[in-house]
Amino acid sequence: MERDRLGHPYLGDEHLLLGVLAHAANPAAAMLNERGLDLPTAAEIARIVAESGPLARDDTTLLREFGVDVARMRRQLEATFGTLAVHDAARRVRLRPWWRGRSQHNPLCGPLYLIKRAQLIACTTAGTRGETEIRPEHLLYGVLRVARDPLGSGLGRRGRRDASRVGLRVGTAHPVRLLLTGQGIDVDRLSEDLLGDLIGRREGHP
Repeated sequence: MERDRLGHPYLGDEHLLLGVLAHAANPAAAMLNERGLDLPTAAEIARIVAESGPLARDDTTLLREFGVDVARMRRQLEATFGTLAVHDAARRVRLRPWWRGRSQHNPLCGPLYLIKRAQLIACTTAGTRGETEIRPEHLLYGVLRVARDPLGSGLGRRGRRDASRVGLRVGTAHPVRLLLTGQGIDVDRLSEDLLGDLIGRREGHP
């Protein structure tokens, strides 16, 4: 929802951060609020991303202007053929020109997905503590860990190429880090505090 609201052609860590804040009723959002970062303030991320360079227009939004509702089309296809069949078909079409080195993302696959590393860290953090669900605190911790590194760190060659194609400047400072430091929030310290909070609650501390 936050990605759609900003009109970005990709799903990034900054949207995950905004989602945690929009969810509001969770310890992760409370920890950010205590440090002066709420959802209206975090909307500054839109300016930070825009200043990094012009983004490509979201394919789904562009097609909607021509009367093509990709989301509705996908729902209809999934209802007829099943979710996995549609996913596999979209993947085969996307990879069809791979031998010529021109594999590209397409709107039917959804937005370019750049939050895998943050999600992996969140899942790993929860798993090592015996948690049975991934909560906003885990997701925020994953985002903070990723934000320590330049934008695009951990992406493969194809991921970096796709990110550049939508207008992201791979290798520059991560927008979440720029947002937090601009608000006077130390990313490393916040990560440590958040992890300590997770450990404390896991051990039953108040």
